[in-house]
Amino acid sequence: MVWLHIISDSLTALAYYSIPVMLVYFVRKREDVPFGGIFLMFSTFIFACGTTHLMDVWTLWYPTYWLSGLIKAITAFVSVLTSIKLFPLIPKALSLPSHAQLAKEIAERKRTEEVLRESEQRWELALRGNNDGIWDWDLKNNQVFFSTRCKEMLGYEEQEISQHLNEGMKWVHPDDRDMVITAVENHFSRITPFYTNEHRVLCKDGTYKWILDRGQGLWDENGNVVRMVGSHTDITERKQAEEALSNLLERLETIVEERTLELRKINDSLQVEIRERQRIENALRESEQQFRAAFDQAAVGIAHVGINGQWLLVNQKLCDIVGYTFEELQVLTFQDITHPDDIDTDLNYINQMLAGEIANYSLEERYFRKNGSIVWINITVSLMREPSGEPKYFISIVEDISDRQQSHQQIQASLLEKEVLLKEIYHRVKNNLQVISSLLNLQSAYIQDAKDMAIFQQSQQRIASMALVHEKMYQSPDLAKINLNEYVQDLVSSLCTCYELNTDKISINIHVDDGIFLGLDTAIPCSLIIHELVSNSFKHAFAGGISGEINIEIKNNSLNDISLIVRDNGIGLPSNFDFQNTASLGWELIDALSSQLSGDITINSDIGVEFKIDFPLV
Repeated sequence: MVWLHIISDSLTALAYYSIPVMLVYFVRKREDVPFGGIFLMFSTFIFACGTTHLMDVWTLWYPTYWLSGLIKAITAFVSVLTSIKLFPLIPKALSLPSHAQLAKEIAERKRTEEVLRESEQRWELALRGNNDGIWDWDLKNNQVFFSTRCKEMLGYEEQEISQHLNEGMKWVHPDDRDMVITAVENHFSRITPFYTNEHRVLCKDGTYKWILDRGQGLWDENGNVVRMVGSHTDITERKQAEEALSNLLERLETIVEERTLELRKINDSLQVEIRERQRIENALRESEQQFRAAFDQAAVGIAHVGINGQWLLVNQKLCDIVGYTFEELQVLTFQDITHPDDIDTDLNYINQMLAGEIANYSLEERYFRKNGSIVWINITVSLMREPSGEPKYFISIVEDISDRQQSHQQIQASLLEKEVLLKEIYHRVKNNLQVISSLLNLQSAYIQDAKDMAIFQQSQQRIASMALVHEKMYQSPDLAKINLNEYVQDLVSSLCTCYELNTDKISINIHVDDGIFLGLDTAIPCSLIIHELVSNSFKHAFAGGISGEINIEIKNNSLNDISLIVRDNGIGLPSNFDFQNTASLGWELIDALSSQLSGDITINSDIGVEFKIDFPLV
């Protein structure tokens, strides 16, 4: 039975608490609901009833009957007060229109709004038909009506325009405000029958427009202005045209004054110019005489040649060079006396000049003289153009260079002869070195001591290295230089053959940068250094038949700096090795030859031996 009371009172209290929450929510969301206060009193009454049920559950364990009675007393008070408040509201609630009455009133209101909308649309269309903007100013409440055209004209919304009017005359250009205020006050005082004024107003985009503002005031029985109706007309274009016309008239007046002064100055200077022109004509006539004398007496041939190649004007020197008279040249073209092997080059330059690709050209070519002989000339050609840019004629300066060409041919023949002699010298030096090598080879047959034999063979190999340099010299296209890459390949190949190198155990890698060419003074010391370093590697680096490799590298460090590197991965140098104090002809040669090349020697024996010599390329 106890649990029955607990569950029943608890559920009843929960229901009582939820009902006022929903009522309060409803009243807050629907502020238009009449008699909202009674809903709040009902919510309080229901909440108090729920609390009494909750206290019934509480008193089952805790007999706080005084508290329970107090809450019931509060509930009774709220319920009586709610009944009192509800009694006078019943007639008011009964007087509220029914749903049908509300629907009828809504329909009637819609019809009225439709009629007003149609009337407003007709009014709006009538105003749109007029290009002027219409405004209506109610001075009692400072409210202004603006037509659509008026708002379009200025770019403002209606509330924005009203705001500007409330701020005073800020939307009127500062220079026009006093004028507008005076015009309005004169009309309000009935000094002027109509308000009419032209002034500038500020548009929404920040620009100003000129408007013609017209209005008519309405006065009440006391003589006070209560309303003013008027129109705005956009006269910006007219004002701009008037301003432009005014500026134009001012400019024309200025121009007329300036031209009058200029005419006076021209009239004053015309006589001076006439006298100056006469002086210039006399000077030109004298200059032309001097030019004619210089043209005829020039030390080189000068000619004017037409675009078609015809001789237009020539001086006497050109006639002497080709052996023709001026009259004979006039019936010829320059192509007629130009050697066939040179005509294509000449025409190619002329086409480039006519196309604007070059301004002038100079070349050496051959002309046929009148007697059939050939004359070598140096010709320089320039193109003269009309003021419009069209080609007019060519100016050719012709110099007889037959003697110079003959001397050049003699020099070429002499150079060829010296080249043949130089090749012969290289060839004979190479042959003589080979003879010396052969003599050493014959002499070695009588040597019994092995050390002496080794010295003879090393000397023979060094001579062979120098002979190979001379052989490469006379085989080179440039007799002053040899290609170092080709020489090193042949030198190493010769050493391999001489030492009977086993290429299966010892490999040789050669890398020489392209474009390294050495003269004779550098090639011979460099070849002997390579010979000594590679020979040392053959003899000492791979003792006991061990395998390995030898790398020869020659590279261009900069424009005039060469590095020669000979590296092997053999047994290396002894720990007490001193390059400067070694009693060996080979090391002495390397040191002396490096000094001859102005080179620096660097030795690295961390793995095998690496000899690096840096020397300048002279």
